Amino acid sequence: MSNQGDHFNLCKADADMLDRLVDVGFEIDQLEDLTKEEQLRASNILKMFGLLKQYPVEDASDTLIDVTLARIDQYESKHRASMHIQTVDVQATSSGFAFRMPDLISIACMVLIGASLVIWLGRGTRAQSMSYQCANNMAAVGMGLANFAFDNNGAVPTTSAVGLGSLFGGVTPDRMNPDALLGEYCSTHHLHCPGHEGTDGGGFSYQTQRKEIWDALKRHRRVFVVLSDTNPILDAILTGRTHNPLTPSQNHGGNGQNQLLDDGSTISLVGPPVLGGDKIWVPDRRPGRIDIFLTH
Repeated sequence: MSNQGDHFNLCKADADMLDRLVDVGFEIDQLEDLTKEEQLRASNILKMFGLLKQYPVEDASDTLIDVTLARIDQYESKHRASMHIQTVDVQATSSGFAFRMPDLISIACMVLIGASLVIWLGRGTRAQSMSYQCANNMAAVGMGLANFAFDNNGAVPTTSAVGLGSLFGGVTPDRMNPDALLGEYCSTHHLHCPGHEGTDGGGFSYQTQRKEIWDALKRHRRVFVVLSDTNPILDAILTGRTHNPLTPSQNHGGNGQNQLLDDGSTISLVGPPVLGGDKIWVPDRRPGRIDIFLTH
C-alpha cells in the first residue's frame, strides 16, 4: 500500500483502518486501543460497507440457476466415476445374477493359467524328489559294495552277461551283480530308481566289462562308473538298430542321470551321457583304453 493510499481513493488513515478491520473480520470490538477519532473512522467505514448490502441486484433467472445446478451435478458424477473401482459386471435376472460371457471367458483363462502353473511346479518337484531318492538308493548300493569287498578280499560281485559277447569280440563279459548284495548288504528297493517307470532291470544299468578289464580297473585303482540310470539304447545296439549315443536316460524325464562311482560317491550327470570323454552307453573299442560301459 502506497503512502497515498490505494483503497478506492481513500485517504491513508481510512485505508489503514480498513486494513485493520479486514484483519479482524470487520469486528470493530476486536480492535484494541482505539482513540475516539479512530473509533469514529472505523464506524464510518463499516457504515459505508453496510450500504453495499442494500445495493440493488437483479434476481438470477430460473434458466441460469437450472444450468448451473446441472453443471454441478455433472461434475460430481464424473468425480464419483473416477473414484469408482471397476468390478466384474453382473446382470440381475429373475433367478439371481448372471455373468456375461466375456467375464466367464476371462475367469476360465485365469483358472487354466493357474492350473498349468501348479501342474508345472508339481512335475518339477516330483522329478527332483525322484532324482534325490534315486541318488540315495545308489549311495546305499555303494555302501553295500564297499562292505562286500571288505568281507571278500576286495572282490566285486559279478555275473556273466550272456548275449553281449558280440560287443566284446565274442568273449562273454562280466557284469556287476547287485543280487549278491541283497539281504546282508542292501535291500531290494535300493536296486530300483523310482523314476524308471517300469523299465526292465529296476531302472539301473551296471558296469559290464571283460574279465581282464575288471582286473585292470582294480589294478589301476581308477575311479569309474559302477552303475547309472538305465541305459536307454542297449536294446537298439543289440538288435543293430540306429541309435544316438548321446541319448539321456528317461528315468528323470530326460533331465539327466545319476551315477555311482567305485569310490562310493554319487554324481548327477545333466546333459549327454559322457564322462571323462567316454560315452558310457556304448563300448569304446580303442586299444589301451579302460572303457566305461553300462548294461541292464
